[in-house]
Amino acid sequence: MIFKNTDLEKIEEILQVKAKPFEGGWSWVMKSIDNSKPLVATLHNNVDLGNDTIGSLISIQTQYGYYELHNIEKYIFFEPDELIFISSTAEHLSCLTIGRQSVCSLFSTIKREILNQDISELDPAVLMAAMQLSITDTELD
Repeated sequence: MIFKNTDLEKIEEILQVKAKPFEGGWSWVMKSIDNSKPLVATLHNNVDLGNDTIGSLISIQTQYGYYELHNIEKYIFFEPDELIFISSTAEHLSCLTIGRQSVCSLFSTIKREILNQDISELDPAVLMAAMQLSITDTELD
């Protein structure tokens, strides 16, 4: 996926923050209502991801760490104020979620098969990923 100006307008609308453009991408600086959780989201466009693949990646810097998702295929809005960036293979799904209040979640290489199983039969350790990512799996179909 290569992001366009129309995508940026949608992202700015949901995050309620204007993008700061730079050569090859954009960044957003966000803070929670009480200013206690700063977050910097940086979206890089037209990146050489190896193996003759050109795509996009998003990086997130918080006071708790640095997160990065490569080869974004799609993004979706999750009401009321979150964005979910998706990267997948036939077997796995990875997502990075950011929200207006400086929330950030990363789910990586989650097997798609658990997203369609009965949640009462899942191991409790994978329950959160299954619940959070089930919406994204249907968006990719």
